[in-house]
Amino acid sequence: MKKVLFLAVAVSVLCTASASAKTVNVDISKVGFVPGAVTVQTGDLVTFTNKDASNHQVVCATCPFTSPVLKPNETFTFTYLKKGKFGAVDPLNKNKKVTVTVQEAPATLTAVAAKPGTVAYGHSSTITGTLSTAQAGQKVDIFAQTCGDNNAKAVTTVTTTTGGAFTYQAQPALGTSYHARYKATAGVVMSTPVNVTVRPSVTLVRLAKNKFGVNVVANQSFVGKAIAFQRYVALKKRWSTVRTITLGTRATQATPLAGTTVSSKTFTVRLVRGLRVRAVLPPAQAAPCYLAASSATIRS
Repeated sequence: MKKVLFLAVAVSVLCTASASAKTVNVDISKVGFVPGAVTVQTGDLVTFTNKDASNHQVVCATCPFTSPVLKPNETFTFTYLKKGKFGAVDPLNKNKKVTVTVQEAPATLTAVAAKPGTVAYGHSSTITGTLSTAQAGQKVDIFAQTCGDNNAKAVTTVTTTTGGAFTYQAQPALGTSYHARYKATAGVVMSTPVNVTVRPSVTLVRLAKNKFGVNVVANQSFVGKAIAFQRYVALKKRWSTVRTITLGTRATQATPLAGTTVSSKTFTVRLVRGLRVRAVLPPAQAAPCYLAASSATIRS
């Protein structure tokens, strides 16, 4: 029964450790703890192992914890989450003492991610991350480097919440790389960058019999770029390009983002009524700041 209780305690303690935590081993013998003093960082674990033929126990009043009575070769593990100097004793061996000095672990920004990683123009991606110290109320700066720019620029400052988590709603106008920065005691900590790619908005409309209009909405002009006008061939189960259209007119609008540009073309194509058709902006025409994009399917 005691052994089951001991295992439950050990598992619960281990689950609080971070993925980067280290484990320091301390042996318990008749002469006391070996070594008698250790230094760890916040989040690290110390495992006490009974290497004696007699029972021993580890008690820390300021941590606080009291281990089960450890039989020979049994262990007890504790995760030190607070900075400071903590003394533990063995009440079964004349209160022999061990000192654990806990230093604050260097802060890092971990698990920075963007979801979704690709968005349609005007839509948002959520940038998330975690401060390794797990502190709430900390200020984290978000930087963005837009396609074509040589340097990243600060776009906002967010505040960490429970567990050190932070979130930012990004609405990139072009393909953009994001990273987070945190001013820690030891200096500035920077996360690895995450990329959000963007597809222009492509719209195809039927204006009249054999007459169509195509618009490409983005943060740059696509005038002079080629659009593939395609129909679906049911027998072959694939799309076939009917005609290549060159975008020829440009206009600006205030939404969904500042600097939004609409590149357009009206054209005629003789087709049987009722075919499934679409407009496609190929990868080579969208690059370097956008991904390929296609319109919704309509009927000719």
